[in-house]
Amino acid sequence: MRALLVNPAFPDSYWSGRFALRFANRKSILPPLGLITVAAMLPRSWELRLVDLDTETLSDADLKWADVVMLTGMLVQKPSLHEVLRRCRGLGIKTVVGGPYATALPQELDDADHVMVGEGEEMVPILATDLEAGKARHRYDEAGKPDLSAAPLPRFDLLKPGAYHQMSLQYSRGCPFSCEFCDIIVMYGRKPRTKTPAQIIAELEAIRRTGFSGDVFFVDDNFIGNKKLVKELLPEIAAWRNSRRPPLEFYTEASLNLADDMQLVDLMTQAGFTAVFMGIETPSPEALKETHKLQNLRRDLVQQVHGLLERGLDVWAGFILGFDSDGPDCFDRMIEFIQNAAIPYAMVGMLGALPNTPLYARLEKEGRLRPDFIGDQFGLTNVVTRMPIAQMLAGYRRVLETVYNPEIYFQRCRENLARWKPTAGSIRPIAPRDIACALRALWGQGFSGRYRGAYWRFLRWVMQNCPEKLGRAVAQAAAGHHYITYTRSVVVPALLSQLPELAEPQPILAT
Repeated sequence: MRALLVNPAFPDSYWSGRFALRFANRKSILPPLGLITVAAMLPRSWELRLVDLDTETLSDADLKWADVVMLTGMLVQKPSLHEVLRRCRGLGIKTVVGGPYATALPQELDDADHVMVGEGEEMVPILATDLEAGKARHRYDEAGKPDLSAAPLPRFDLLKPGAYHQMSLQYSRGCPFSCEFCDIIVMYGRKPRTKTPAQIIAELEAIRRTGFSGDVFFVDDNFIGNKKLVKELLPEIAAWRNSRRPPLEFYTEASLNLADDMQLVDLMTQAGFTAVFMGIETPSPEALKETHKLQNLRRDLVQQVHGLLERGLDVWAGFILGFDSDGPDCFDRMIEFIQNAAIPYAMVGMLGALPNTPLYARLEKEGRLRPDFIGDQFGLTNVVTRMPIAQMLAGYRRVLETVYNPEIYFQRCRENLARWKPTAGSIRPIAPRDIACALRALWGQGFSGRYRGAYWRFLRWVMQNCPEKLGRAVAQAAAGHHYITYTRSVVVPALLSQLPELAEPQPILAT
């Protein structure tokens, strides 16, 4: 059979990096790891092609080539996914949809011929056999949690590595915590399951063989969910990296309790990890209790971020506004925390209720859900906040305009670089592509940029105080270009367009 694997387009967001990707001469930040993982589960006799709508167009000729079109997608990819389904139906081509959106809301996919609910390792081969026999049913449910030690090597050979700024792989699924707004435990469970060290080394080797150089993202929602097994994995990665000398360095996502285990931090940096994304969410203890993010309580959050920086792990973080306990002071507290913690990459979004989460169930019971949420948290979501929404969006706008003001952003970068002490050998060598990226960024920000004064003052400070970190500084500035530009040209205008509709006073809901 001929199978066309299609990754629907993501909308622009703070995550997309669109305004900075031109410096890297790349079309997308990350490849569709889910699709190349599914591709490895299909029969080797099948002929496969992959089209990523974030990097290329999808023609009717592409669709007509296929016996079946297989799509994945997150909730934010919903509009693009349904457009592909519409085109396939018009051409009479069978379709299969799986992934997070299909798992969360399979009832919305009647326009697909076949729907895969769940992770797929056990059911995809069964679906493939049924497709070949012409007897595939509409829906396949994988109720269990597959053993990842049997997961196949993703088909990195199907990718066009030159299209992506970074590469990705997955070590584990599941998280031991119970945050009210999070759908990870709903989809993957609270008991983390992991691949073996041998599997991860094989995946890293496959990435190296593509010729890619740059950052590799371990996409785990909590890389340290099983600390014992992670501590067994990291020395294996370090040994591979020391023997192969690949032009790669790593980052991942982890819970803040990582800062309690300096042995684990040291193992990560020795293995080539230089950064970690953390869901800090809020500096408010009341909001952390409300959302059951208890692992962030009883600790000095700023001090722990600084401790990770000084041990060699840069910290990127996600933040949320719109909790029930958020009062009028929450905006200033958020700005102050982000600045004091020295976190340049601060993703601040509004609280959204994802399907099947405890938050969704609670707000549905309270009659506090708006319809038609597609996962975009950078504006009005489906949550009816206790604070009047006009006040909430106005405060949210002020937070974004402040933290992504160029002078304020570069001040965070200065403080971040002053504290960050990378471990020897953790940073990959500078490659020719890095130099080309830096030159394009210097021109785009330092000569034609609207904030070039702030940019040059930042680089001058770096050269005077930590010239050995110039490469990191140029990368921070380039990433900041997307955050600054996206805030100014997309998010703030969108918020302003929503605010007049919300001008009527709204009572704060009773507690």
